[in-house]
Amino acid sequence: MSLIRVAAMSCAPILQDINLELHSGELVALVGPNGAGKSTLLQVLAGLKVPTQGQYWQGEQSTQAWREREFAQRLSYLPQLTSVAFALTVAEVVALGSRTQALTQTQRQTLVAQTLTLWQLDTLAQRDVRTLSGGEQQRVQLARSFVQLQAQSCGLWLLDEPFSALDLRHQAWCFKQMQAQCAQGKAVLWVVHDLNQARRLASRVLLLDKGKLVADGAPKVVLSAKQVSQVFLVDTVLDGEYLHWACG
Repeated sequence: MSLIRVAAMSCAPILQDINLELHSGELVALVGPNGAGKSTLLQVLAGLKVPTQGQYWQGEQSTQAWREREFAQRLSYLPQLTSVAFALTVAEVVALGSRTQALTQTQRQTLVAQTLTLWQLDTLAQRDVRTLSGGEQQRVQLARSFVQLQAQSCGLWLLDEPFSALDLRHQAWCFKQMQAQCAQGKAVLWVVHDLNQARRLASRVLLLDKGKLVADGAPKVVLSAKQVSQVFLVDTVLDGEYLHWACG
């Protein structure tokens, strides 16, 4: 089922003529060099930036007339950098993700408690989020974003470098939750710099370069040694299942 359709979408001065579809149940890695337009694409899909041309649909509905609340009810976006400026507890930050949902107070409390347990944050629930380590804060923001995604049976989870501050155990746990959401019919679009991770874990890869979608398809086809060398400007070889590279 086609969940997202983007046709000839541009967002000056970065993105140029992007055409793509995201389907229910897909786990899609978005890769590309620094400045390629990855974060800009996620921000456009999240309704935070207005495209200068083109169309963007969720299902059969164009998003052009949507308000912020409609975006918030249909997708969840976690940016690359997040910070909390106020003295909020971990539980309060996670609860922010439920504000788009029509829930009773009891339902909201139950959802938040379940999410804190799921993301292994229940022992930190009453801590001031500003006192946590970078990795712990990342998990809090992932949990908040996760809660927002529970508003619908299908939706889009946009994650900009979600593993950047996580240790190996929590990276594996985060990926497990991404897979679980896809199994429920949602789509996940995730920005990742680890190309071997994208090759092994994604069901599909989008490769951006200089604002253009230069490849879209199976991970091992898109991330061939030849194409990685051309786009990332490094000497790349494939050793078994893994890419290796060095500056030329």
